[in-house]
Amino acid sequence: MGTTGQKILIIDDDADFRASVTAVLQSGGYAVTAAASAHEGLEKIVSAPPDLIILDVIMEYDSAGYEVNQAIKFRDEYLAERDIPILMVSSIQLDPATLYSRASEVEMITPDAYLTKPLNIPVFLERVRTLLETSHRQIPAQG
Repeated sequence: MGTTGQKILIIDDDADFRASVTAVLQSGGYAVTAAASAHEGLEKIVSAPPDLIILDVIMEYDSAGYEVNQAIKFRDEYLAERDIPILMVSSIQLDPATLYSRASEVEMITPDAYLTKPLNIPVFLERVRTLLETSHRQIPAQG
């Protein structure tokens, strides 16, 4: 488990989910912040870029999470945050690539990884660790 202090941002409108996942991640040594909406999440991504984003799909509206993913991965104003890995977690049983397999721009809403709620905690923690280890995000040197 990581005593890494790596920063994880949870973007989810469910307060109980944010609290329980925060506790699990903090017990693994991660620094966790949270946002209750897509809008708040995008603001926090820019003001304090995390090392990993855990993102719900259905928040203010049905596609809010997909729109956050698309913004981070494809919009020019988020160029500096583009390499932050996104783990999408939703009660929707099919990942976007499967659900919208015939859509021509499905890659715009496809995250780096996808898990369904309720979370299988060991699988979730392994996915978090893997995404953080394989991230190509350039961390600025301190000093």
